[in-house]
Amino acid sequence: MNLSIVILTWNDWKSTIDCLQSIIKSNYKNFDVILVDNNSELKHLNFIKKWHKREINCNGRFVKPNNQRFNNIIEVKKNQIIKQNNKVGKNIYLIRNKKNYGLTKGLNIGYKFSINNSYKYILRIDNDLFLEKNCIKTLLRSFDKKNVAAVSPKVLHAYLKKTIWWSEFYMKWSTLKFYGFGGTRKNRILDNKNISNIKQVDAICGACSLYDANLLSKTNLGDEDFFYGPEDVELSYRLKKIGKLLVNQKAIAYHKIATSSSITGIKKRTFQSTFGFLKLIEKIGTKSDKLIGYLYFILKLIYLKLRKNQKDYYDGYYSALKKFFLK
Repeated sequence: MNLSIVILTWNDWKSTIDCLQSIIKSNYKNFDVILVDNNSELKHLNFIKKWHKREINCNGRFVKPNNQRFNNIIEVKKNQIIKQNNKVGKNIYLIRNKKNYGLTKGLNIGYKFSINNSYKYILRIDNDLFLEKNCIKTLLRSFDKKNVAAVSPKVLHAYLKKTIWWSEFYMKWSTLKFYGFGGTRKNRILDNKNISNIKQVDAICGACSLYDANLLSKTNLGDEDFFYGPEDVELSYRLKKIGKLLVNQKAIAYHKIATSSSITGIKKRTFQSTFGFLKLIEKIGTKSDKLIGYLYFILKLIYLKLRKNQKDYYDGYYSALKKFFLK
């Protein structure tokens, strides 16, 4: 099989169904979905299974059957080798984790399953994204270029569809490490027809990334020190040493911004994201990065304390700094 699509899901069946619906409507058909469930409540998986049986849509309402659907949902073990007669394409292979392993480890389980079963390419899609019909086929064409390790699409805001959420990175690594907290992320801009070519970049968008499975395996996959956070930046840092990173802006995906925040909660999400950026600076930062970066985080903590109007955000931020610096 040519392509596996790895989706990590946790207690968000509505977005997951939206994501799966966009995949099955794709004009590329030679794929399987590896759906990794991070120990969701059972009702979450039951809703997905009902959708597969054409009983409900992403709002839980009854829908009339249509001709586009996955062949089967097959529950598998994370180290299982798929029997050859099952490899007919458009299956959902469901891996149920015994606990919530976090983003990076959960994705790694899907990556390893894909590599062990000899898929040539691995597409990671966050469950709160959905794709345009030709997105997958367009991304795959990017690998016509030599030594491409990974490629991302142009990601638009799902509700403000002319607003670019993620497009490209051309930053030096000393700047890139601070892109989420230092205000150095590029301003989100209105989409325009001139932004439609393939460009080599410094980092790919973790929320939607297509990897060469062989080159991805050489990186030892995602760094599981990152429960959640800038794991895509750290992986890009290692991937770029062995191949090119591209953004193909003719391929388009849509991101439901802050969906995971509403499920996880601001405090927990802020904790994991803040701790992740501190770990990123620790792992790939220079001495000056660490001096400036750590000082910035401490000064921001003081600023948040003085504002007194974002308690959950402050508590998550403070807990992350306390854990990181005490450790």
